[in-house]
Amino acid sequence: MKVQDILAKIDLVAPFKLAEKWDNVGLMVGDSQWEVRRLGLSLDPLPEALEEAFRKGCQGVLSHHPLFFKPLRNLDLSSGPGKMIQMAIKADMVVLAAHTNWDNAESGVNRVLAKRLKLGAIVPLVQSEEGVGGMGAAGDLLAPSSLKDVLDRLKRAWNLTRLDYYGPMDCSILRVALCGGSGGSLWPAALAMKADLYVTADMKYHDILDCTRSNLPVAVVDHAEMESVTLVELARYLAAPGELEVMLLDYKALETPLRI
Repeated sequence: MKVQDILAKIDLVAPFKLAEKWDNVGLMVGDSQWEVRRLGLSLDPLPEALEEAFRKGCQGVLSHHPLFFKPLRNLDLSSGPGKMIQMAIKADMVVLAAHTNWDNAESGVNRVLAKRLKLGAIVPLVQSEEGVGGMGAAGDLLAPSSLKDVLDRLKRAWNLTRLDYYGPMDCSILRVALCGGSGGSLWPAALAMKADLYVTADMKYHDILDCTRSNLPVAVVDHAEMESVTLVELARYLAAPGELEVMLLDYKALETPLRI
């Protein structure tokens, strides 16, 4: 399958027009006319991911986080994006990215996370300008549940090793709001939706303080763990038997932190 056809498949499930204006998605390195039979899926565009993809016979890598966020001032081939560019070109491997277009897609990151929690009546926290999909998600559990039950469900559904909770311990939870990745700024939208719990990653101290003082409990989880579980669905959408095999890469960007 040509790279341009893979990009067209990505656009069907995660339309590029849904990407945030500050984002960078699509073709990072390579040629749209190159042929790809096996595609590796990774959260981050790291040398370890590219090396693993090459060992496993892939002709390309699709990462969630893009290789380029800011303009390059130089091309240092010893580290960072420069090293990835050199490795990819030497191996004739394409590097693609599906970031906030996958986050905001109607069937993307936030919908996958909400479905894994078995939420019903799922809606975006912030509707996209396109009227389809949007940032974050909110939905209802089948019945009001204890805080412990909901936090345990989060850990199981998203394969979490880390979860920090801020709020009262005796609350009952029915509506859960969430945002995959760094969604600290969306807590007011969760509050407006009358959520009983807001879940995201990378939340700053003052956002947590403002959120909890507005009587909205918050759970802060690991960014990578939260988003990684959604890549299985992206792989399923993109795979085309006989034309394109899509596999999840096993590399570790970070070792499990030591909890002291």
